[in-house]
Amino acid sequence: MISREEARLGTLMANLFVVLLLVNFGIQIFVLGPDQVGYNQTWGPLLSATGFAVGFAFLFVIFLGTKLFGGEDNPYVNITGSIAFVAQAVNTIPAFAGVAQENDADAFLTTNQVLDATSGVNSGWGVMIGIFGLVVIRSSLSKQLIPNYGIFAGYGGATLILVSTLGFAYGVLPEALGIVVSVLGGLLLYPLFIFSLGKAFTNSQS
Repeated sequence: MISREEARLGTLMANLFVVLLLVNFGIQIFVLGPDQVGYNQTWGPLLSATGFAVGFAFLFVIFLGTKLFGGEDNPYVNITGSIAFVAQAVNTIPAFAGVAQENDADAFLTTNQVLDATSGVNSGWGVMIGIFGLVVIRSSLSKQLIPNYGIFAGYGGATLILVSTLGFAYGVLPEALGIVVSVLGGLLLYPLFIFSLGKAFTNSQS
């Protein structure tokens, strides 16, 4: 189990993750639009900052979630949580790559080339995060602490992220499904699951 302060911090970071993710997606979808390709000089700096904040908050959720649902009786959560934490850390590190490259007057590569390179390195992130979500939901404490809507959202979001990551990587899924997957899995189901983990942190102190 986790301490009262850890529960408070976990709930705070889970809520922060959801709010900032909605802001980030809102800018990309409603301000820039789905036709935007590559780095945007106007909104890029803000998206870099919010992207880092989302990733940073998610690290807290993964770490504390692993501690809450793992333990000696559940090595699967411990191991997949550790892997997901590293994957998320690696995914968060290049958050400012775009804006840094854009402000480098002597840069050899273009900003979009750098962003493509960093996203390619992180291509397995969705697999790790999806597996972690599924393992947490199947843990012994999940039904006691996670609200029912979080269980369903977690199964749907984690599975969708896992399958879509592999499907797009291998060219099995058409690119036209990208926006649907992003909205359904990345904007609705998985964030709802993370929000429910925030509730689980609070419920652990009851």
